[in-house]
Amino acid sequence: MWRGNAAFARLCSAVVVSELGDWLLFIALPLYVLDASGSALATSTVFLAELVPAVVVGTLCAPLIDRRDPARLLAVLTGVQTVVLLPLLWVQPDHVWVVYIVAGAQSALTSITIPSQQAVVPMLVKPGDISPANAVVHVASNGARLIGSPLGGALLPVLGLTGLVIADMASFLASALLLAGCVHHTSRPKTCPPSGRAIAVAEGWHAVRRSTTLSTALIVAFVGSVAQGLFLVLFVLFVLRSLHAGDAVVGLLRGVQAIGGVLGGLLIASLVRRASARTLTVWGLSGFALVTLLTWNSPTFTTSNWWYVALFIAVGAPGAAFATGLITGTQEATPSSVLGRVVSLVQVAQALGQGAGILAAGLLSSLMSLTVLLNAQAGCYLTCAVIAIVGFAPKRETQERAVAAAR
Repeated sequence: MWRGNAAFARLCSAVVVSELGDWLLFIALPLYVLDASGSALATSTVFLAELVPAVVVGTLCAPLIDRRDPARLLAVLTGVQTVVLLPLLWVQPDHVWVVYIVAGAQSALTSITIPSQQAVVPMLVKPGDISPANAVVHVASNGARLIGSPLGGALLPVLGLTGLVIADMASFLASALLLAGCVHHTSRPKTCPPSGRAIAVAEGWHAVRRSTTLSTALIVAFVGSVAQGLFLVLFVLFVLRSLHAGDAVVGLLRGVQAIGGVLGGLLIASLVRRASARTLTVWGLSGFALVTLLTWNSPTFTTSNWWYVALFIAVGAPGAAFATGLITGTQEATPSSVLGRVVSLVQVAQALGQGAGILAAGLLSSLMSLTVLLNAQAGCYLTCAVIAIVGFAPKRETQERAVAAAR
């Protein structure tokens, strides 16, 4: 699949390079804001500042992906992200609002770059290789997280925020240069005349409404992200209250999950080439839910850190299957003329779901038992598995519908 495929190799290399820089700054920025402001609320605002731009820009600008060469668009926007980071070079502790503006701008750009990347993959590999190709991209992303996440916290006291910003800028620039090499492999003729912005955006919704698979993917993306939003808040409480551990264990468990993501992605890429998107999604969600349920209820018999390290590594593999199956199913069921808009809608659903989960966790954590909330969080994944069983069409039927819709 990727052997001898220089363009796909460039794409994966660009993912590793850019996300490595992203994780350096993703970990360092909240730490910097916390140190400068001393406020947990101000720190959480860094994450909330990213939600609205992601939803608005991801919805309104998605037609650009289908009207332009997505690889060219991806390369240009990645280069623009280098410039967007510039204000952070002069940020001062008494002007942390600059961090919020930069975080929002980067989120707006990411809401287009990620769907562009997902639209590029089917253009670089054969139809039968889309699923393993997505798995390889997932491996690249998790590998960058595995390295960049601990480095971000470790290098902040050494290099300072300025040093990490420069490193992230360099990663975006290098990534843009790598992506430029993919452009001539993804150019495509325009299949329809340009339409008004409102009509262009609506075409993505029409494609989703016409396909049970795409409607299901959107629902699964939203509900699964609600669970992720719940996790972001409740996980810290779980470590502190149920495991009676500290911040070091919080960081350790979040980091080792990427190990399972890398191993799971490699397994999918090499062994399950013929598995359908439906199979990957359903089994991935089911396995994720079961390991999660075991994790949340394990304090009744052990609080050993190593037991939870093993569980968080284990949950990465079904997580990789779920992520690969969801995006592969979406790509296979979507006509190429609206692929950018549809994958953008999935990204928007995920952003809204995560925001809803964070808000729900904040409101309910003081009203309900932590164990009940955690089990409900795992239940969201089981619900998604049932929805996927019912709504995801078999692989052959999915491809036939996509071809028919494109005519």
